[in-house]
Amino acid sequence: MNKTFGEQMRDVLIGLGVSDIDKLNVTEIKELYFDMVYKSDEEGFMNPGEIEKEFFSPENSLMQGVIDDKQYKKIKELESPLLEVIKDKYGEAAADSLTAFRDRTGYVESGNDYGAIQMEGGPGRGRFQYEMGEDQAGETAVRRLKNAYKEHGLEMPEKWSTLLDLNNLDSPSYSPDFSTLPPELQNELFYADKERNPKIKLTDLGSGALSVEDAWLDSHWAGWSKEANPQQAREKKAKWYRGKIKEMNKGY
Repeated sequence: MNKTFGEQMRDVLIGLGVSDIDKLNVTEIKELYFDMVYKSDEEGFMNPGEIEKEFFSPENSLMQGVIDDKQYKKIKELESPLLEVIKDKYGEAAADSLTAFRDRTGYVESGNDYGAIQMEGGPGRGRFQYEMGEDQAGETAVRRLKNAYKEHGLEMPEKWSTLLDLNNLDSPSYSPDFSTLPPELQNELFYADKERNPKIKLTDLGSGALSVEDAWLDSHWAGWSKEANPQQAREKKAKWYRGKIKEMNKGY
């Protein structure tokens, strides 16, 4: 039996990195699908109900006869080229563990809010709270994305190059604000940052030799290393992290 349009929208959104999909009702799923997949500058406004009316058709040839060719192309454009490379290079278990790392990091850092701005004027921005400023984590992630695409023979979408202002990457004033970037680009930056981070081996992440908790503590937050008593600070943060993950799991 073919999936309904709503079920397929849900599957697509999960594939694009929406981790709290089960908290959304049908109307919210349609609205999010519209914002992430269908809406574009070239097309006029179409509300989720109109999308369903236009595209819910057994004659459509793709996605089990419901999502049409035009939407399918947009969905493929939003999927992660880098994650596919990671899957081929390091194995499916590594790619799956990386997406789990993504979802847990997104939750503990911002509650999975792509537009998040750190409280009290802090530099963290976006779902993963990459810091703004010269030589900060945000700039590092952008450089890693650029280098990963070059190394793996991937073509950087022109829109992404413009959003990341890559022409000014070497400027002393370069300071990317990730809260202004679309979800698919923020996720891609996360993948590149972790794939090229010397503190992480994706094969270890996939095998379980490196836990997601340790990966977050040592390669994403890592603030414990600057404290007067680093090990005590790490243990305290680890306890906080476990509490956030427990909170996250209660929502599913």
